[in-house]
Amino acid sequence: MQFKHTTLGLAVFASLFGTSAAIAQDDIETISVIGARQPIELSRLSASVSVIDRAEIENSGALNLADILRSQAGISISQSGAKGTETRVRLRGSESNHILVLVDGVEINNLSDGAVDFAHVNLDNVERIELLRGPQSALWGSGAVAGVLNITTRQGTEQTRGGARIEVGEDSSAKLAANVSGAADAFNYALSVSHFSTDGQNISAQGNERDGYRNNEFNTQLGYKLSEQVRVTANLRYVDSYNEYDAGGADAELYTHGRFASGKLGWYYTAVDTRWQHEAGYQFSRSETVSNLTSEADSNKQRWYWQSALNYSQAGRIAMALEHVDEEFTQIGLASVWGDPNQTQENQTQSAVLDVVHEVLEGLSLTANSRYDSNDEFDDALTFRLGGSYLLDGGHKIYISHGKAVKNPTLVERFGYFPADFLGNPALEPEKSISTELGGQYQINADWFTELNLYFTDLENEINGSFFDLANGRYTAINVAENSKRRGAEWQLKGTIGELKVDLNYSYLDAKEKVKKTDPPRVEEQTEVRRPRHQANLTLSQDFFEQKANAYIQLQYQGTREDTFFGTYPYAQLKLNAVTLVNAAVSFKPDQHWTFALRAENLFDHDYEEVIGYQRQGRTAYISAGYQF
Repeated sequence: MQFKHTTLGLAVFASLFGTSAAIAQDDIETISVIGARQPIELSRLSASVSVIDRAEIENSGALNLADILRSQAGISISQSGAKGTETRVRLRGSESNHILVLVDGVEINNLSDGAVDFAHVNLDNVERIELLRGPQSALWGSGAVAGVLNITTRQGTEQTRGGARIEVGEDSSAKLAANVSGAADAFNYALSVSHFSTDGQNISAQGNERDGYRNNEFNTQLGYKLSEQVRVTANLRYVDSYNEYDAGGADAELYTHGRFASGKLGWYYTAVDTRWQHEAGYQFSRSETVSNLTSEADSNKQRWYWQSALNYSQAGRIAMALEHVDEEFTQIGLASVWGDPNQTQENQTQSAVLDVVHEVLEGLSLTANSRYDSNDEFDDALTFRLGGSYLLDGGHKIYISHGKAVKNPTLVERFGYFPADFLGNPALEPEKSISTELGGQYQINADWFTELNLYFTDLENEINGSFFDLANGRYTAINVAENSKRRGAEWQLKGTIGELKVDLNYSYLDAKEKVKKTDPPRVEEQTEVRRPRHQANLTLSQDFFEQKANAYIQLQYQGTREDTFFGTYPYAQLKLNAVTLVNAAVSFKPDQHWTFALRAENLFDHDYEEVIGYQRQGRTAYISAGYQF
């Protein structure tokens, strides 16, 4: 199926008008762009937030979003092989479709299954990554159950800048990337393109066939300032990916070809005294996935929104928003004796949002946000989040929060149809999460601080997407009656020793779910799969030669985890071994224009799996050269 003309029309409109401009601030490290409906100081947030800047991305040499997220507390990643294979991220023991991902404020979660394949999100054009943990449905809607991840790309500034980079490596890997950004009078722009391809490695437990991958990405950010108070923006992102993979632990000639586009048109008004801001806009995301194993699945999501925010005092603000969302899911395939998979499904949602931040006393901030959703397919939902943070003398901080989030069943779970394999369940109800979190930060001295967060989450109506229905002889999705529980802790120590930057974190997770069994009928409690109980990360980064060179080393410990083995019936849970991985990178900047880098992944060439039957990538080295003007 071809992209509709609305995509091309948006691209033309974007080229004429512009994109979401960066938030103006003196110190970006003190501002959260997703912790509220308006930018808010991190010190006032009653939540755990991690920020990754452009310098860390460049020092690490990470290729895609999953590579850089592996070092973050509370994150567990399961990848079905080498570069380009399906990569799922779970936050605080949640499901992979319980984390909402935004690029420049636009949701990129696939409407079909509600998740993001992180293997296809490149980092060449990324300036900042912000990870907000905890239930955020009250701010950002269905799907923000465990947290929100926002990616900010390059923005146009008064100074014209740009560059290109080439990288080559083992397995015939090659990366080409280029970007340019700038401004002229009231107009600003940022454009980037990238290409990555590799012959890949063998990912199956048996055989030796290589599984290749390619990825092409285009981004544009444009903006125009109509007056001192009014500006219009636009952005467009397009990704074309193709990856080969195996199935059942043996070589197979399987592939998936995906195309994804997302974009936004925005209008912004700021009053002369800057106390009142208005925003209105349109967002869209569209994906098409074709595989020689299953039928084609297409999805289209459109969002219209209006928001108004008032800074009623120096430390108090209130924001209100209205949203309308259209969702459409289409499945295309060949009919068989098992049935006809061809179908189109739709859903509409109207939402109202209220967000308040108020400083009760000096250093004591309270936050409250709520959201009301009314849609065509499910009962109306009311979500909320209440929190308080207290900033003590010396830079110490304590906080507590409590909230409710929801995740609507995905369209595949409700209507998916794969002959002789899976049949959707239209009667599914939304999942509901109730979570309490408390934490604190302690500033040890000017160079070091430590942070500890505890969370307690109960998930109601958890959807089990692999329940075998004896009545029709196929798998389906059901709501589990009993609650699932997730308890965990995250600890971080961060600081510097001279020029050496040290970042150490540890995560503990106890995630249990109730599973309905059929033979004999019963309900069992078992550990959630693909989620290690223990994880630890150590990152060391040091500049040399008057900051012209940098050495970056990352150690990742992944504890044992359980996974489902689909080679038997009934399915069995097996344990995957723990592994400690080392990634390293060295970069050198002889002048302000050139950068040369060498990096290695899985430096000690460990054999390990994150999904049963799929070997992760062995030791791989890359070398790159880049030029900036």
